[in-house]
Amino acid sequence: MITIYKHGQIPKSIETVKLNDVYFNKYTAQMLDNRANRVIEKIDHAELTGPYTIKSRFDGTTLNTDKLSGSCKTVLNIMYNTDKIFDIRECGDNALDMIYSLDEGKICCDYPLISFDMTRVNVYDKSKKKCREIDDYEELKEWWSDED
Repeated sequence: MITIYKHGQIPKSIETVKLNDVYFNKYTAQMLDNRANRVIEKIDHAELTGPYTIKSRFDGTTLNTDKLSGSCKTVLNIMYNTDKIFDIRECGDNALDMIYSLDEGKICCDYPLISFDMTRVNVYDKSKKKCREIDDYEELKEWWSDED
């Protein structure tokens, strides 16, 4: 289950990544394994063919993984770096659906970005310095929109 943090309420002890593209190219790309296949196929309709290569959906051309979309890179960053918080503001609906279905990960955004398929998430409550569980779309939207 993912944990959501509001900007301005992120504990200083947890690194926050806003530049998902750069972070992926520098760190996450070298961590990819078979788990990445489903994400790459679903979001970019491409196929991971080697440690650093994908087969393009357009003409089958072999490309470097740095050509993956920002949304795809964000989901992969979250999957492979569960100790860091990743900003999801550039993610589309297909990436949001995948993010909200992850078993683990940390995300943040300045405004509510919620998958309609969300079932259960943790949200960070800065005043109590702990997380609580939300399993309702409307409740999550209200929490995210609430000014603290």
